[in-house]
Amino acid sequence: MSALLIDIGNTRLKWAWCATLEADPSVAQPWHFDGAIAHGAPQEAAELGQTVEAWRALAAAGAQVPEVWIANVAGDAGAERANALLKQAFGGAAPLEWVRTTAAYGDLVNGYREPTQLGVDRWVGAIGAHRRYPGETLLLVTAGTATTLDIITASADGARFDGGLILPGLALMLGALARNTAQLPALDVTDTVAATRGALGADNTHDAIAAGCLAAQTGAIAQTWRALAARGPVRCVLSGGARHALAGALAMPIELHDNLVLLGLHAMALRR
Repeated sequence: MSALLIDIGNTRLKWAWCATLEADPSVAQPWHFDGAIAHGAPQEAAELGQTVEAWRALAAAGAQVPEVWIANVAGDAGAERANALLKQAFGGAAPLEWVRTTAAYGDLVNGYREPTQLGVDRWVGAIGAHRRYPGETLLLVTAGTATTLDIITASADGARFDGGLILPGLALMLGALARNTAQLPALDVTDTVAATRGALGADNTHDAIAAGCLAAQTGAIAQTWRALAARGPVRCVLSGGARHALAGALAMPIELHDNLVLLGLHAMALRR
């Protein structure tokens, strides 16, 4: 059975196509094709059309309509966009699974005070990471529109999602300074890369903004990692669109992953 995995975030719709569902949990990206569409970008209409054509071609190559698994944090607008794409590509033939946050999944327990209040992207990402690294304590960092730090603790009985932190994403931090101050320049995420190579104190406003926002992000990550590492071994997994900007400024061991939400959707599709 082929599967189409869709992660609808605040900034982009990301997708991955599995011609067959790989059962090996050691495979970091168990899909064969993937892509993304930026919401509201000038090229969005072209990307929507290209995506529909790609899905049709992939379905034709496998001679079957895929099972579709979707995690959506973009509200009704995100759901409507995905439904329109799927209808254009497959009519009403594709079976859809809109994933929701639950109190537990397999041996992973949701430790949120109100489990259903946990964002579905964080929950599904935790499912994917736990399947890939069973029995390990994990710090999952997703550097997207928001930067989220999520903790999974392992025990002999299974694992527990122990909550985490939510920060404004790197781009949001940079943008807030530019919008809400009279004389500070607008920067983007790529401007922060050079900030990792400089001295502790920047000698110009451009680099001071870049280094300051980067330090706020990486400081939260480092502090959380040190607290977890004091209890025992912990693996830090970094994903999201700004992951490369953060990776160069982190001193602890990290592992990069393209999209933990898609990995979690794959795990859920495979299990069923």
